[in-house]
Amino acid sequence: MARPLIEFLFAQHLPWAPGLPGSARDDVDAKILSRDTANGELTAIVRYPAGWARPEAESLAAEEEMYVLEGSLVINGHTYTRDTYACLPNHYQRSSAESIDGCVALTFFDGTPAESKPVAMPDPTAPLIEGLDVYAMRWDAKPADPSLEWMGNRRKILRMDPVYKQKATFIISTPPHIYPDNWACPTLTHPCVEESFMLAGDMIGPHGRMTPGAYFWRPAEIPHGPFGTRDGGMCLIRFRHGPHVNVWGETQVPYTFDTPYKPALPPALKEFATFYDGAARY
Repeated sequence: MARPLIEFLFAQHLPWAPGLPGSARDDVDAKILSRDTANGELTAIVRYPAGWARPEAESLAAEEEMYVLEGSLVINGHTYTRDTYACLPNHYQRSSAESIDGCVALTFFDGTPAESKPVAMPDPTAPLIEGLDVYAMRWDAKPADPSLEWMGNRRKILRMDPVYKQKATFIISTPPHIYPDNWACPTLTHPCVEESFMLAGDMIGPHGRMTPGAYFWRPAEIPHGPFGTRDGGMCLIRFRHGPHVNVWGETQVPYTFDTPYKPALPPALKEFATFYDGAARY
């Protein structure tokens, strides 16, 4: 993988650019949050203009996960509005697609989103999730790690790889008053990539305060935390390229709500190393 640590930037500072790599979506705008230059994996906020349409059949040589932030998009008769989710496998055929009023979607591709010929699903484990109304889903209060039960986190599981357990996408909600100021907690590492986009509220950690629009890409085996929130927060989280396992450190690390923004960004993103203090969500 060739995606460096990004912890964390605010999408609001990134410019809109025309099209996506691969030339399959030259008629949209995008904010590229991160990209793997080796295998083409890509995370972006994609903006479909009002009146956008693809009446002809189309498929991509990449899996596409999509979480709608605003507006609406119709694919194969399925309507996606704010807080809906889809996971469309490689070579999935979009017989038609359109956005009458425009749409903005947080989108993840597992390779370069170039056009391909539609084929039968070659991988029986490849998921096809043609639409989840995430807002209507019930919260799951059972924590993945029992040691986190006291925090009161709740999840909405959007996608979970049942075979290799190396791909997971979910929404996590953290209640207010976690952790109390002057608390101490060990750091945490995972043998997999963790990626997150803040949807609501806030989350405060060693790199500062994440608010809506904050994004990080954290490679495997990088210690992080502790994290907490005074007012509560909600984010979308993805784990990739390895099993999601929590490995706790042995040293207690002090926690404070007053940590200033001090991002860890690659050189190409240093110009965006500014805290965002506004009302926009992306």
